[in-house]
Amino acid sequence: MSKKVFLCGIGGNGMSALARYFLSENYEVFGSDIEDSEITDNLKKEGITFFNEQKSENITENNFDLFIYTEAIPETNPEFLAAKNKKIETKKYFEMIGEISKNYYTIAVSGSHGKSSTASMLATILRDSEKEVISIVGANIHDWGGKNFMKANEGASDGMPTKKYFVVEACEYRDSFLNIEPNSIVVTNTDPDHLDYFETEENYFASFKKFLTKLPQFGSFISFLQGENIMKILPENFHPRKYGAENSIDEVPTLQVLGSFQKLNAACAIEAAKALKISEKDAIASLEKYKGLARRFDIVAKVGNITIINDYAHHPTSLKMAIHSAREYVKANKLKKLWVVFQPHQYSRTRSFESKFITVFKEADEVLIPNIFESRDTQDDILKFDIQEFVTKIEADMTYVEKKRSNVWGRGPKKRGQIFYKKQARFTNGFENTLKILDDYAYDGDVVLVIGAGDVHKISEAFIDSKS
Repeated sequence: MSKKVFLCGIGGNGMSALARYFLSENYEVFGSDIEDSEITDNLKKEGITFFNEQKSENITENNFDLFIYTEAIPETNPEFLAAKNKKIETKKYFEMIGEISKNYYTIAVSGSHGKSSTASMLATILRDSEKEVISIVGANIHDWGGKNFMKANEGASDGMPTKKYFVVEACEYRDSFLNIEPNSIVVTNTDPDHLDYFETEENYFASFKKFLTKLPQFGSFISFLQGENIMKILPENFHPRKYGAENSIDEVPTLQVLGSFQKLNAACAIEAAKALKISEKDAIASLEKYKGLARRFDIVAKVGNITIINDYAHHPTSLKMAIHSAREYVKANKLKKLWVVFQPHQYSRTRSFESKFITVFKEADEVLIPNIFESRDTQDDILKFDIQEFVTKIEADMTYVEKKRSNVWGRGPKKRGQIFYKKQARFTNGFENTLKILDDYAYDGDVVLVIGAGDVHKISEAFIDSKS
């Protein structure tokens, strides 16, 4: 008889990937969330039993061997309480990831951004190199049938644990990655984030330092960080088998995936693959076919001659890189105006990095901010932040540029007989107003970058539907 597992909060990116892992291990998989979604619809099609209401009966009427829940689930949750009352083994998401990591040669990919891309690139290289590999990431991968879990070449290791690979996205929030038992660690970058938890940048770096101490004596450490940035996270007497990266990022081949930042992710993946005795030639050949992730500089549609791009960036650094990549795309394809529809993720994060956020929009022509996506925010976080003032500061930082088009909203100062049009930033106060502005003012040849980690992708979906 197969074992039964229940995942409370199964509609999240990580939990849905974990559900697929258990399905691949022949478990009967059940799960719940507070509402139906595209993720839960897909899980049901794959054979997972889903409840769209979290109640104790979901647990008491079944005999489960294991109950897994996310950090967002409070201890007052009726399913959690029922599992405790029935003495079912309970684990948080990252505790379960840690248990899985003990049974594989685990490569943990960490960093404030680029984790999903780098991890999926490395796992794809391992798959194409006919290595036995599983991988769990926080995004849907086009090369994996649009899923966030991959299992390949089962049996290729001949049962040797050191030849069975687990590539996992290792998140630093709440020190979660300390649950993982890594054999190799990749750090893409360390731009401070999650200050709602860490409070200070020093605490953020200290968490990475603790994580690196978990690397075994002959483990590999891969990072392109240099100088002061790398010294902030290195433990004392840190001597991994492989340290740093040998090749220049400029040597990374042309990829199918767009975005200049993907070169760094690819370089990290190639170096990590080389540490596993995969040739650089084979790693590059794999990445040349790699098609990327959903919502990672993802060109989702061309509506007429308007290009719609979705991206997940929600930190000032990754946001700036995505906007720069979009500007490069506009230039390379001789397109016209770059719209950026940005939904900040968390009031607390936006307030912590406000001075950095307001400087990253210089390469955009028009910026629309519909709202801030609330996640783990307190009422105090919300009340302390003025979104209209934030948008005004963004516009003040945007430059004046010469424009020949007539469909702009305002004019800037004249200089030496030339007419300059001021770039615009607007708080649109909701998705509906944002869609109306795009419908009225976005023209053929424009590019619309819809960006953020919340539900802002619904704007691109609605805009595409309205034009179909």
